[in-house]
Amino acid sequence: MYDFDAGDISLDFANTNNWHASAAPEDYLNNYAELVEWGVQAGLISAEIANQLNQIAEENPADTAKVYEFAIGVREAIYRIFSNHYAGKPIPDADLTLLNSVACQAMAHLQLTLRGGKVHWQLPADLEGVDFILWPVARAAADLLTSDKALRVRQCEDDRGCGYLFIDQTKNHSRRWCSMESCGNRAKARRHYSRVQASLTS
Repeated sequence: MYDFDAGDISLDFANTNNWHASAAPEDYLNNYAELVEWGVQAGLISAEIANQLNQIAEENPADTAKVYEFAIGVREAIYRIFSNHYAGKPIPDADLTLLNSVACQAMAHLQLTLRGGKVHWQLPADLEGVDFILWPVARAAADLLTSDKALRVRQCEDDRGCGYLFIDQTKNHSRRWCSMESCGNRAKARRHYSRVQASLTS
C-alpha cells in the first residue's frame, strides 16, 4: 500500500497523501494506527514497538489522536517545503519552524554508535513516547534540505495534480514523473495522440 521509492524517507512520508496537488487527494494515513503501520513498513520501528504504541493508543485515544493530527501537520509542512523549493517559491516560515522544532527533538536524542567499523549518528531503538516516529522523518527532511540532494528534488509533472515528490537520481537529471508506469505513460500517450491529431489536420 505504501510507496517507498522517493529516495528519502521524508519524501516517502510526504507522499502518503496520494495525488497531493489535486483537488481530491487520497490520504493513506487516516488514523494513528495507520501512522504506526507506516512506521513499521518504513523500517522506523519494530513490530514489537508498534504493538506497544497501539496499546498506548487504545488506552489514551485522545492523546494519540492529537499526535496523529500533529503528524499530519508535519507531513504537510514537509510537503510544502519541498514542493515550494522545487518550484522556486519561498518556503513558508511556519513550515520551517515546525520542521525545525521536531528535528531538534530528534537531534537531542541522537547517539553515536559504531556500525561496520564506522561511527554513525543513530536514534536509539528503545525510545518512549507516541510521537517519536516523526523524529527520524524530521531529521531526514532537515538533512535533505541542507544537502546538495535538495537541488535534485522533483515533483511529478502530471497535470492532474499527482504531486509526487522524489529525488531525481538519473544520470542526466531528466526524470519528470513519479513513474513511467502511471503518469509517465499517460503523458507519453497524450503526446502521441496530439501528434496523430496534428498530422490528420495538416
